[in-house]
Amino acid sequence: MQYYLMNDHIIRRIKSFFENIDIKIDLPDKVIIMNSVEPFIDQTFFYFTGLSSGLFEGCSVIFDQNHNVKLVTSKLEEQTAIANSSVEIVPYENYKSYRNLLQSEIKPNETIGFNASGLTVNTFNNMKKIFPENKFVDVSRAVLLTRTLKDQQEIDLIKKSAGIAGQAYNSILDSIETNTTEEQLSSLLNYKMEYYGASNPSFETIIAFGDNSAEPHYAPQKTKLSKNSIVLTDFGAKYKKYCSDITRTIFYGKANDEFKEMYRVVLEAHKIGCENLIDGNLANEVHNKVADYIDSTKYSGRFIHSTGHSLGLSVHDGASISSNSNLKLKEGMVFTIEPGIYIPKFGGIRIEDDLVVGKNKPEILSSLDRNLIELN
Repeated sequence: MQYYLMNDHIIRRIKSFFENIDIKIDLPDKVIIMNSVEPFIDQTFFYFTGLSSGLFEGCSVIFDQNHNVKLVTSKLEEQTAIANSSVEIVPYENYKSYRNLLQSEIKPNETIGFNASGLTVNTFNNMKKIFPENKFVDVSRAVLLTRTLKDQQEIDLIKKSAGIAGQAYNSILDSIETNTTEEQLSSLLNYKMEYYGASNPSFETIIAFGDNSAEPHYAPQKTKLSKNSIVLTDFGAKYKKYCSDITRTIFYGKANDEFKEMYRVVLEAHKIGCENLIDGNLANEVHNKVADYIDSTKYSGRFIHSTGHSLGLSVHDGASISSNSNLKLKEGMVFTIEPGIYIPKFGGIRIEDDLVVGKNKPEILSSLDRNLIELN
């Protein structure tokens, strides 16, 4: 018999997961996190296996309350699993052997927990075909609560990711010049993040020049930079599966008074958001304080999105700092704080950082300068 020295992080995550299961649902005998194919890969799979690389399409992880964990993987990624995970590896050769392995691990009389928020309808229907006699319970709420509260290993990885992203951003400032296109600057920043250690960007990098910056989810185009323009950059790196998300807005040329006033208001709103990201506060209270401040200025109504979102294995990790979120913040949660003001035909300003909720004050993981930068 082979013994596995499971990582303590995995044991703590499983323990926390079962503690977070709603008492209103049946306690599952086994939990299965089942992947489909890219892009329908459940990041929870990596959370409960500790894997920091690989894709693992069509693979599953099964665990129970006694910390028995089995990673059912294709031969394609068996060596990656062995090299990077401390849980038991069970390889399969084809779909028939995969199905047989799953059926041997979960008995017909056992209740199965599944993560509905990370599963396609097609994959769930397939799961029911594999386990036609079993009862299923949705444990996605417990998954969300567990993943939202980070352990120190996760915080360190997010901080490393933010450091890479910040280093890459600083390295491209000298490349911001007249006639550079949004697409070119985006490509350069993506390259620099990978050059400094990222596996890839954590999302599609946003570079927005001039009044394009008034669109929060803008996609870079062939727009050329001209003097006296806003340059908004929203970017993040992925390092060992963990994401960062940072936004900086600078002015290419000499900033006018309107831009300076907008920037001052956004920076103050950012400060308010950060100061209130502490243990015990409700997420909607934090958002409302930020939004109320902006609405008390002449820019009322021009803050058009939530104040932030949780961050981890996904860039949007499931929870939010928004008006409709009554999540109680806990020390160790990681969120973005990203207030913004957007004025059509003028432009937008957003300042975003990654922070850990603290007991009395948060820890800022992204260390880029937040003061107004004018590139002349």
